[in-house]
Amino acid sequence: MQKQIQNTIEKVSNSFPSLFSREDVIKLLTDLNAEMQEESPKPNIDKDTLLTTFRQMLSERDWEDVVDKDDIELSLSYNNQIEIESVPIDEDFLVRSAVDTLEALLDVLEEKED
Repeated sequence: MQKQIQNTIEKVSNSFPSLFSREDVIKLLTDLNAEMQEESPKPNIDKDTLLTTFRQMLSERDWEDVVDKDDIELSLSYNNQIEIESVPIDEDFLVRSAVDTLEALLDVLEEKED
């Protein structure tokens, strides 16, 4: 919107003569209004709703595959207790899940706009 207004100001500044009739001003404003109507409005997204929905969608994901259970390293401590030494996490799975969830959320938001 700001760009269209700036373009209209430049048209007025660069035009000759410097005096404008009422019809010239009405035409200029009508053209500006038409340009602004053609521009698609930016979606107004409530940040709290977006974050709440994103969290909810992530919490509904199946996180079984994020840990490779076959590669967990265990050890036996002095008190005969089993201790976990390392648990490999599939970081790519986490990133893919977050991106997939975000894409699904954006699809839902786009559907609401239509």
